[in-house]
Amino acid sequence: MRETVEAQAQARIDGDTAAFASYMTPQAVLQLGGNGMGAPALPHARRFDVIDITEAGDGGTALVRYAGRGVSYDVRTVWRRADGLWRAVEAEVPPESVQASWWRRLFGGAPSAPGPAQRKDLS
Repeated sequence: MRETVEAQAQARIDGDTAAFASYMTPQAVLQLGGNGMGAPALPHARRFDVIDITEAGDGGTALVRYAGRGVSYDVRTVWRRADGLWRAVEAEVPPESVQASWWRRLFGGAPSAPGPAQRKDLS
Protein backbone atom coordinates (compact mmCIF):
# COMPACT_ATOMS: atom_id res chain seq x y z
CA MET A 1 0.00 0.00 0.00
CA ARG A 2 2.85 2.42 0.78
CA GLU A 3 4.15 2.14 -2.78
CA THR A 4 0.70 3.05 -4.15
CA VAL A 5 0.29 6.01 -1.76
CA GLU A 6 3.72 7.34 -2.73
CA ALA A 7 3.04 6.86 -6.45
CA GLN A 8 -0.22 8.79 -6.13
CA ALA A 9 1.51 11.60 -4.20
CA GLN A 10 4.27 11.79 -6.81
CA ALA A 11 1.64 12.11 -9.55
CA ARG A 12 0.23 15.10 -7.63
CA ILE A 13 3.69 16.70 -7.45
CA ASP A 14 4.26 16.04 -11.16
CA GLY A 15 0.98 17.82 -11.94
CA ASP A 16 -0.52 14.67 -13.46
CA THR A 17 -4.07 15.02 -12.16
CA ALA A 18 -5.34 12.14 -14.29
CA ALA A 19 -2.82 9.74 -12.74
CA PHE A 20 -3.51 11.16 -9.25
CA ALA A 21 -7.26 10.61 -9.70
CA SER A 22 -6.75 7.14 -11.22
CA TYR A 23 -5.79 5.83 -7.78
CA MET A 24 -9.20 6.88 -6.45
CA THR A 25 -12.83 5.92 -6.87
CA PRO A 26 -15.03 8.58 -8.50
CA GLN A 27 -16.65 9.23 -5.12
CA ALA A 28 -13.27 9.95 -3.52
CA VAL A 29 -12.37 12.37 -6.34
CA LEU A 30 -15.61 14.24 -5.74
CA GLN A 31 -14.91 14.39 -2.00
CA LEU A 32 -11.77 16.38 -2.81
CA GLY A 33 -13.77 18.88 -4.83
CA GLY A 34 -13.18 17.22 -8.17
CA ASN A 35 -14.94 18.55 -11.23
CA GLY A 36 -16.38 15.17 -12.16
CA MET A 37 -13.72 14.79 -14.87
CA GLY A 38 -11.02 13.38 -12.56
CA ALA A 39 -9.30 16.66 -11.66
CA PRO A 40 -9.31 17.23 -7.91
CA ALA A 41 -9.49 20.92 -7.03
CA LEU A 42 -6.42 21.12 -4.80
CA PRO A 43 -3.67 23.75 -4.85
CA HIS A 44 -0.52 22.78 -6.75
CA ALA A 45 2.11 21.12 -4.57
CA ARG A 46 5.86 20.92 -5.02
CA ARG A 47 6.64 18.28 -2.42
CA PHE A 48 4.96 15.68 -0.25
CA ASP A 49 5.62 13.85 2.98
CA VAL A 50 3.86 10.63 3.98
CA ILE A 51 2.89 11.31 7.58
CA ASP A 52 1.12 8.05 8.40
CA ILE A 53 0.11 4.78 6.75
CA THR A 54 -1.90 2.12 8.53
CA GLU A 55 -2.56 -1.12 6.68
CA ALA A 56 -4.82 -3.91 7.93
CA GLY A 57 -5.52 -6.74 5.50
CA ASP A 58 -7.36 -5.43 2.46
CA GLY A 59 -7.82 -1.94 3.87
CA GLY A 60 -5.94 0.93 5.37
CA THR A 61 -5.56 4.67 5.80
CA ALA A 62 -2.96 7.20 4.77
CA LEU A 63 -2.15 10.80 5.64
CA VAL A 64 -0.01 12.75 3.17
CA ARG A 65 1.10 16.37 3.62
CA TYR A 66 1.54 18.43 0.46
CA ALA A 67 3.32 21.78 0.28
CA GLY A 68 3.63 24.35 -2.47
CA ARG A 69 4.23 28.06 -2.86
CA GLY A 70 2.78 29.58 0.27
CA VAL A 71 0.29 26.80 1.00
CA SER A 72 0.31 23.36 2.61
CA TYR A 73 -2.45 20.87 3.30
CA ASP A 74 -2.99 17.24 4.26
CA VAL A 75 -4.96 14.64 2.34
CA ARG A 76 -6.39 11.82 4.44
CA THR A 77 -7.48 8.75 2.46
CA VAL A 78 -9.13 5.42 3.20
CA TRP A 79 -7.85 2.62 0.96
CA ARG A 80 -9.28 -0.74 -0.08
CA ARG A 81 -7.66 -3.48 -2.14
CA ALA A 82 -9.84 -4.98 -4.85
CA ASP A 83 -8.68 -7.24 -7.67
CA GLY A 84 -5.09 -6.86 -6.45
CA LEU A 85 -5.09 -3.05 -6.75
CA TRP A 86 -5.19 -0.43 -4.01
CA ARG A 87 -7.83 2.26 -4.54
CA ALA A 88 -8.68 5.26 -2.34
CA VAL A 89 -12.39 4.98 -1.55
CA GLU A 90 -12.63 8.05 0.68
CA ALA A 91 -10.60 11.25 0.68
CA GLU A 92 -10.66 14.48 2.64
CA VAL A 93 -8.61 17.55 3.38
CA PRO A 94 -8.97 18.23 7.10
CA PRO A 95 -9.70 21.98 7.34
CA GLU A 96 -7.28 22.39 10.23
CA SER A 97 -4.44 21.10 8.03
CA VAL A 98 -4.69 23.96 5.52
CA GLN A 99 -1.98 26.55 6.11
CA ALA A 100 -1.21 29.50 3.90
CA SER A 101 1.12 32.47 3.96
CA TRP A 102 -0.36 35.78 5.12
CA TRP A 103 -0.56 37.16 1.59
CA ARG A 104 -2.58 34.19 0.34
CA ARG A 105 -5.01 34.59 3.22
CA LEU A 106 -5.25 38.36 2.60
CA PHE A 107 -5.81 38.13 -1.15
CA GLY A 108 -8.03 35.07 -1.09
CA GLY A 109 -5.66 32.58 -2.69
CA ALA A 110 -6.03 30.10 0.15
CA PRO A 111 -9.61 29.20 1.03
CA SER A 112 -10.38 27.41 4.27
CA ALA A 113 -10.52 24.19 2.25
CA PRO A 114 -8.36 23.70 -0.84
CA GLY A 115 -9.86 24.66 -4.14
CA PRO A 116 -9.34 27.18 -6.89
CA ALA A 117 -9.35 30.83 -5.90
CA GLN A 118 -12.56 32.55 -6.90
CA ARG A 119 -12.41 35.82 -8.78
CA LYS A 120 -14.07 38.70 -6.98
CA ASP A 121 -14.82 41.67 -9.20
CA LEU A 122 -15.07 45.08 -7.61
CA SER A 123 -18.44 46.74 -8.02
